[in-house]
Amino acid sequence: MKIKLKYYYFFLLIFFNFNLINCQIEYPIDPTGKCEPYIGDTQVTKCSSFLPNLNSIYVSANSTQKDAMKTLDSYFGLLSAVGSEKCKDSSLTYQTLCSMFLKECESFTDNSTSITVSIPKRICRKTCNDVTKLCSIESLFDCSQNEPISNLPLCPLNYTEYDLSIVNGDAVYQLQCYSPLSNGSIEIPVTNYCPYPLIYINSTDHSADEDRGYMFVSANSNCVVPNPVPLYTSKQWDRLYNLSNSLAVLSCVGTLFLLITFNVLNKKINRFDRMNALFNGSVFMMSLSGVIILFAGGPRALIKDGGARISVWEDPLCSATGFIFQLFSISAILFWVVMSFELWYKIKFMTKKLDLKKYYIPFIIVVSLVFSIIPLATKNYRMIRGNMHCWVHTTKLQNSLFWIPLGVAITIGTIFIGLVMFEIHRIVSANSKGGILKLEIKSILNVALIYLTFIYLFAFNFYMNGQEGVVYGQIESFYQCTLENDPSECTIQGPSIGSLGFFIFCIRIYGVYCFILQGLNYRAFKIWKESIFFNNRFASYIKNNILNIESSSTGSGGTSTTASGTTNKKHTIDSLNIDSAFSRNNDSEDEDDYDPYKKSKNNSISLNDIEVSKP
Repeated sequence: MKIKLKYYYFFLLIFFNFNLINCQIEYPIDPTGKCEPYIGDTQVTKCSSFLPNLNSIYVSANSTQKDAMKTLDSYFGLLSAVGSEKCKDSSLTYQTLCSMFLKECESFTDNSTSITVSIPKRICRKTCNDVTKLCSIESLFDCSQNEPISNLPLCPLNYTEYDLSIVNGDAVYQLQCYSPLSNGSIEIPVTNYCPYPLIYINSTDHSADEDRGYMFVSANSNCVVPNPVPLYTSKQWDRLYNLSNSLAVLSCVGTLFLLITFNVLNKKINRFDRMNALFNGSVFMMSLSGVIILFAGGPRALIKDGGARISVWEDPLCSATGFIFQLFSISAILFWVVMSFELWYKIKFMTKKLDLKKYYIPFIIVVSLVFSIIPLATKNYRMIRGNMHCWVHTTKLQNSLFWIPLGVAITIGTIFIGLVMFEIHRIVSANSKGGILKLEIKSILNVALIYLTFIYLFAFNFYMNGQEGVVYGQIESFYQCTLENDPSECTIQGPSIGSLGFFIFCIRIYGVYCFILQGLNYRAFKIWKESIFFNNRFASYIKNNILNIESSSTGSGGTSTTASGTTNKKHTIDSLNIDSAFSRNNDSEDEDDYDPYKKSKNNSISLNDIEVSKP
């Protein structure tokens, strides 16, 4: 008896759960609801072939066909952009999508009172789930969601219940949900449309078009990602563009100042000045590539076809500026390494001359040309997507032609700068003099500003190459944001604007570094003071008549005579500028004579003969 009672409760429980799952809540009847004919297809939405009854579409005061068509335009656009081939080739997809928002309508009239009510036939939840799974948009559309007004399921399990007693009908009227069957005879529409801000491209060969600078949101779509890539808002991109333009101009002007100062106006050009001119000239040309882009219209000039693609090698502005940047960035780094070596050698071996320029200058030119021509010959210059300029394309070429070899070169140069600092420390310590930090400050800045920025550029570029798939895999969620918010405020989650801004800063700042390290010193001031710009009739007129300042040329000459006539035998390392010591402490016009220590007549120098200048 106990066993039979247990079975009784078991079956009762199953029956109760079955009825609980299948029970339906009564849907309210909207008094404004009515049935009307389909208003017709739009340029994007093609539902005429997929609706079960074109003469009876349910509408109400809160749900019009125009509103439904706007929503359908968005979903048809999403389907075109990210839908899989199976999704777009199935008639069930379009039947379900159209009937979801343009519901079939049934009406009932009480002839005695002439009252008419209309009710919609909703899509079955299983059908909805099948289609969202087929199209891989489960995250974008929830079939179990409730309607906003009634707060009842948008897609019922089996049927919906209505109380039709108001029109003398059944108090519990069950309307079966709509579950269409796939129909292969229905022609699938071809939509040449992409939802904003995606752009439609009539492509028959995605691979070829990707080489031309387009980036498709999926392999099955002709919709491309807009440029600049929506990692940031348009206003944020403009701020980054302005940063790049400003730094390019400042670096260009700064290095041009150095070239004019030490290689044009300078009356005593020594070997070090000529060596520095090669480095500064390379940095000037690097910066000039950014200035060229600025005068061509700024970084947006590298964006083509209304934002649909980025510039590639076949675009003259891109290939030219990319080649210039690659060529002279390589030569600048290599000349910096040679300068580091020669500076160390001159301090370590004061009396030994070293003349290797006939070897390293041709070597640097050849290496720079080879490493720059290879990307040009292989058609691999293009705009860096999400950046400001054109450069080498593909991670393989970037690593083999830039990051790895130049990373090794900069490390070698940094070692020599460290040895320079060590030699200065050794000399100063032997004389028990202070001021060692002031002597080494420019060497320290040289390492910090050149080497550490290079490390950041390498790390950021490596990170971005590894994150490309992750960043551009968020197109669906980005598009969902455009459906729900202002599209101009929607972005793809990527690197922070600060990290990209610092990347741009590191690329464009080298000319400013050079100006600070080389141009802000007494020697540069003296060269300009003695130049034709301040020693001509017009300048004299201003000093004597407008500014009422007498010429100080006589006093300066007397000071110079006194200095040259000194009998002090100590030799000085100038604490204001170690680099300028190559010429400032030497009166010799021999281009090979650029020791940082003034030589005695017997050309012999000891540690006891060296004196550190006082600040």
